[in-house]
Amino acid sequence: MNAVASCGLPLYQFGYTVSIPLFEGEWRPSSFYERIQYNQKGGMHTLCLLDIKVKEPDYDALTKHGKVRFLPPRFMTVNVTIEQLLSVEEEKKEVK
Repeated sequence: MNAVASCGLPLYQFGYTVSIPLFEGEWRPSSFYERIQYNQKGGMHTLCLLDIKVKEPDYDALTKHGKVRFLPPRFMTVNVTIEQLLSVEEEKKEVK
């Protein structure tokens, strides 16, 4: 939150901070979306923490070679975040 304050944004206008995970296969959590909506309805900003994957074990290599190897690091981009937010929004519209 210090980074937010140093940018000149008043802390009292921030609502919940949310973590947005990278979707993987069928695993697509969307609980962050409700928090963003809540903040928006209250006229508050939302600090979104984007997912990073560092030192993720490569399970295929582990089963084949018996050695722990790590996948290359992945950092969630703003474009991926927007795509995921839009897909969650579509899912929420279909449920209504």
